[in-house]
Amino acid sequence: MIPATDMIEPFDRHLAATLRGDAGPWPFAPGAIDAEDLWERVQFHGIAGLLAERIGALHDWPDRLRTSVRQEAQMQAFWEESHRALLCVLLARLAQGGAPSLLMKGSALAYALYSDPSSRRRGDSDLLVDEADLALTRRVLAETGFVRRDDPHGLFFQEAWLADTGIGIIHAIDLHWRPSDSPAVQQVLRTGEYFSSSTPLPRLSPDAAMPDFVLTFVQGAINQAWHGSHGYYVEGERLVGGSRLIWAWDNHLLAGAFSDAQWRELAELAVSRKVAPLCLAALERAQASCGTMVPQAVIEQLTEASGETTLANHILETNLISTFITDLSSIRPWRDKGAFILGHAFPDRQHLARKYPNIAGWPAPLLHLRRMIESAIRLARLR
Repeated sequence: MIPATDMIEPFDRHLAATLRGDAGPWPFAPGAIDAEDLWERVQFHGIAGLLAERIGALHDWPDRLRTSVRQEAQMQAFWEESHRALLCVLLARLAQGGAPSLLMKGSALAYALYSDPSSRRRGDSDLLVDEADLALTRRVLAETGFVRRDDPHGLFFQEAWLADTGIGIIHAIDLHWRPSDSPAVQQVLRTGEYFSSSTPLPRLSPDAAMPDFVLTFVQGAINQAWHGSHGYYVEGERLVGGSRLIWAWDNHLLAGAFSDAQWRELAELAVSRKVAPLCLAALERAQASCGTMVPQAVIEQLTEASGETTLANHILETNLISTFITDLSSIRPWRDKGAFILGHAFPDRQHLARKYPNIAGWPAPLLHLRRMIESAIRLARLR
């Protein structure tokens, strides 16, 4: 039997070719590999729904694997119907209350570009509102059946809300009042631009809208780079590294929807906001995996600007102190800098108890002291 690690690259190539529609015969001999290992790879990439749309091309796949694809796609469709119904109620109530909102990331793409929204697998919906409407939005979320989750320490511009349907499905809304939680990235992704150039999502609801495709692509390129370095969750397991095919397919669909003017806008925005390396990497992954067509002039413009890596390095940085310093330097008013420092320096007791379970019963000042000593040691090592 082929070791699981040896099958990853050839199976990933076969998956990408299947999505493109030019896959050859099944690449493994019967019984040469455990179908469960292959299924874990499909889940990692988040593409069961896309594969189910191409079920005829899976005729020579192992029966067990093909069955898993069908079952997962059915579960995704069931989740989608339930999630969509809740989203429509939420968006309608926000609109009635005079609070404009935008869906971002997976849910926006699902209803803008995917032929079947359930094929764009995701675990939540990201919702952006104006900070002035935050109190109203929280009230509407509570009235719609959502409960705010105890978010991890370190989030300043977003929070999670959960709704239990009572039928075994819990829906999540990631509520944002800035497109990114990082002050450094907020210099690139600006809230006002999101609302001034929004795109309707009539397939979801008359009250649904998303950022324009160019901003959506840039945000996706940044998020994909960040998740590749800092990790993300698949089936409840935190994974670091790798490039998921669902991200490449997102970028492929966005690129296919760009007009000539939007290609020029993307190149100019990526260069001026110093995220050309990240956007170029996202386009190259889409080209390699999905056969995406990209204007040569755009590739050349992004390549020429890829020497500017300051923000790219911040996105890819895994040292939390370095990330904190860059974010802090991006905040302008000293009052906001102080709030940012205090927010990081003094997490609540629940966070400290989770961080130090063996000494969770200590007085809060001692837990804070323990954390500050560790931070000082990390800072000394960094210097």
